[in-house]
Amino acid sequence: MSGLYIRKFIDRVQACESKGVNDFVWSMADARNLHGDITKLLLDIELLKQTRNSQEVVQVEVSGGDW
Repeated sequence: MSGLYIRKFIDRVQACESKGVNDFVWSMADARNLHGDITKLLLDIELLKQTRNSQEVVQVEVSGGDW
């Protein structure tokens, strides 16, 4: 999973924040791609949870940086 659109989203939000922008608009194509990246990430997490020993604890931290 590349997470290209997750990183693109984070960068865009940070750019908007630095300029003091109040509204954020994204194209549907980018929104769909972000949805795909998030879905892949969640599926990968679920797969890891299923393949790990049931006694192991899987902790996932998702950080959006400063936003």
